Amino acid sequence: MDEKFVDDRPQGALQDYSLWDYALAVYSQPAIQAQCLVLQDRYELDVNLLLAAGYWACAERCWSAAQVAELVSVSAELREDYVLPLRELRRKAEGPKRQELYRALKTAELAAERLQIEAIAQKLAAFSGNAKPKSQNRYMANLTMYARSYKGSEQIKLAACLSELAASLAAAA
Repeated sequence: MDEKFVDDRPQGALQDYSLWDYALAVYSQPAIQAQCLVLQDRYELDVNLLLAAGYWACAERCWSAAQVAELVSVSAELREDYVLPLRELRRKAEGPKRQELYRALKTAELAAERLQIEAIAQKLAAFSGNAKPKSQNRYMANLTMYARSYKGSEQIKLAACLSELAASLAAAA
């Protein structure tokens, strides 16, 4: 999936795509995957919410602080109870002698992430969004709004990473 996500459709035409499809498509791009993993591993941000920020920006919408709080709330239980514990177990199972266990845990982690993304998508469907000009700025606006609500005091440290991800997500659209 090296091609741009919204191929020949006009910018913002996401009605043909689910958040899950978008997440799979953009996360398959090595730069986006690497940037998301840095934000996840270094700053404890949620990759699914980072991808949802890109999805919403691709639809030419920006999140409010209240919307971000709702998204974090709706996805927190699934993330804390299932995604994070499965990720920890999967990472512990890395190694040549535990490949089968690793694959099984990876499949389970992906299933938990899909449930989380579906919960996020349901919440997004209920939102209206503030339109923003067609530019990278709406990507950065959504990513920053999420990071600020989640890691307020570390915003300056996150700025460069968020900017790189915003540029990559904009390019993928």
